[in-house]
Amino acid sequence: MRLAEFILINMEQILQGWEDFARNIQPSNRSMDVLELRDHAREILEEIASELATPDGERKLDPQGNTPAEIHADTRALSGFTVDQLLSEFRALRASVLNLWSRREKTATWFEVEDMSRFNAVLDRALAESVARYTEAQRQSQDIFLGVIGHDLRTPLSAINIGATYLMRSEEADAKLIQLGSRMFNSAVRMQEIIDNLLDFVRSRSGAGIPLHRGDVDLGVISDQIVEEFRASNPGAVIRAQVGGDVRGHWDGARIGQVYQNLIGNAIQYGSHTPVSVLTRATDGEVVLSVHNEGTPIPPAMLKNMFDPMRRGMSVSAPLSNRKNLGLGLYIVREIVTAHNGSIEVSSTEVTGTMFTVRLPKRAA
Repeated sequence: MRLAEFILINMEQILQGWEDFARNIQPSNRSMDVLELRDHAREILEEIASELATPDGERKLDPQGNTPAEIHADTRALSGFTVDQLLSEFRALRASVLNLWSRREKTATWFEVEDMSRFNAVLDRALAESVARYTEAQRQSQDIFLGVIGHDLRTPLSAINIGATYLMRSEEADAKLIQLGSRMFNSAVRMQEIIDNLLDFVRSRSGAGIPLHRGDVDLGVISDQIVEEFRASNPGAVIRAQVGGDVRGHWDGARIGQVYQNLIGNAIQYGSHTPVSVLTRATDGEVVLSVHNEGTPIPPAMLKNMFDPMRRGMSVSAPLSNRKNLGLGLYIVREIVTAHNGSIEVSSTEVTGTMFTVRLPKRAA
């Protein structure tokens, strides 16, 4: 007897083992019935048996093109199962089938080892499909959650901003209230930047990418404006700006302003109070903008993750209290540059300091 036929003949016994195992690992706040516990197990086994019997046959998908393993992942996620529990179900299924297969009457035929090998391969693929779907569903849920938080925070933040502005401009306020209003206003602006970065992060992960509104832009004007803002808000910082050549092009000016803001702010924060140099220069068909600072170099192990979300300025050993932000700034910079068909790179050594270099084509491809 081939393994495919053996699975179909012993289907109920295998399903009972799946049900018993699922009952033992179900979330503590749930009391699942038989249909929920066996969720799509029969369809998964039937697909495995079908593929073992006819390896070149077409796979059975639902009308939306989903496999039984993917649908099972969706329902388990809704039921509160963790990915570890999902994995354990497939491990238990593998053990159940192979244990039954090994206890049958042996025939020592040539296909036994081949059938077990193919069974493992097909089950591994179903497992991979299930985990991939579960992980994607969890990521989408997290992004929706972050997006809702970012959107809902804008209203109370706007109220704080209005109150801070009133304190700063009130003719009845004394010096202390004006100073308090100024601090509240600067904090509100910083919070708005964090929220904007968070929403851009969610938008880029959704596949929509960073939205652009292109127009004729002079990066020399943007560079000067951003640098002056940083000089005003960081009186002790030395920021040198230089523009060379025709740095006009067709970009989203507000988004490129974000690039300057994040790179300059990053250089001030991690530059150990050393001068920051901002250079914007024209080359053939593109504009190169670079931000340089001295100070402690970025460890080589961190350079490869500099533009990955949640990792900016973080190391495994760094205490949580020293982590000043979520590290979304450089990620957003990379996404903006990529949306403009440009490139960004970073170099950092003890001798040359740290430099971020952005290359932007003057016209959209």
